[in-house]
Amino acid sequence: MSPALGHFRVPARLIALLCLGAVALASCGTSPVVVKKTHLNGTPAISISVPLSSISCTLNDVCVAAGTATDSAGPTSVAEFSSPKGNWFDLSLPTTSPTLVSSVACSGAECLLGGSSPGHDLLLTFDSHGHTLASVTPPPDGIGVTALTCNATACGLIDTSATGEPRFSVSSDDGATWTNPTPLAWAKGDAITAFACGSTLQCAVGVLSVSHEFSLYVTTDGGATWTVRTTPLSWTTLASLSCVGQRCVGLASTNGSSLLVRSKTFTRTWKSVKLAQPSSALACFSFNQCVVVGQRPSAKPWLATVHDNSATDVDLRYVPSPLLGVACGSKVCAAIGVTTLVTDPAPA
Repeated sequence: MSPALGHFRVPARLIALLCLGAVALASCGTSPVVVKKTHLNGTPAISISVPLSSISCTLNDVCVAAGTATDSAGPTSVAEFSSPKGNWFDLSLPTTSPTLVSSVACSGAECLLGGSSPGHDLLLTFDSHGHTLASVTPPPDGIGVTALTCNATACGLIDTSATGEPRFSVSSDDGATWTNPTPLAWAKGDAITAFACGSTLQCAVGVLSVSHEFSLYVTTDGGATWTVRTTPLSWTTLASLSCVGQRCVGLASTNGSSLLVRSKTFTRTWKSVKLAQPSSALACFSFNQCVVVGQRPSAKPWLATVHDNSATDVDLRYVPSPLLGVACGSKVCAAIGVTTLVTDPAPA
């Protein structure tokens, strides 16, 4: 999920793509830029035997990607982090007990990695300055973190109680401390598809029922009460939701297309942009500037930049499978496939 909508500067290469190439970019608030490369190269993941499933970037352009594979011996999780120049390094996870990492979310200079160890929430914090990983105390009595979200001012967490009921907590100090968990009885048995907090008081959760019915719930009082938001009838789900204050951007799916959707009213009303290809994730630098990933026909990977209502495709090389996730810092974007990483800027 994207860290802080509205606090990012678009990388020069992506600005150029967003503003139609070798054109003076006065309207984009920067000096003229000429595009010399309109492609990005993929890099193999350090551990190609464990699929990557989650990625996020800090505001100082360090990204963390993680994934988990489970076999008869139990879960095996991997993680790696990138420098602002786009080089990737192994991030060693604790080995004292089996760990399952299911979610990553970054704020200004830190990232939270959430999941489970046997019978407990697993919550780790990564310091992008020292490249260190440490355990932090999660909300009490949880048996697994299922979703995390962070921006520059707030982090949210959804975990599961021993009875199988989802619970919601929020943090204003990058995950060091959390509010007491609030049960989400309305989400029991449902899949969490979208999770974002515009502030410590305003959060939104999208859920998909076992009968494939989508619902969007919001709170404006830090989780004390939740209400259902009316969403367009054509939406079958909502993912990659990011919010800052009242402004939110997400990726909606219909029976026949993918939509980049924007709201200036904290999910009350939406405007949409139809995307050219089936899309799996998006991340945004600002309300009007985003990067979206997915696949072309024949399962070829796809990445595009979206400026206002206009999308520009980026050529991908050495990316063997569809892209599943994307995140952006202030100057760097990173996307993941099952065993591939794509960064901009590319390593020197």
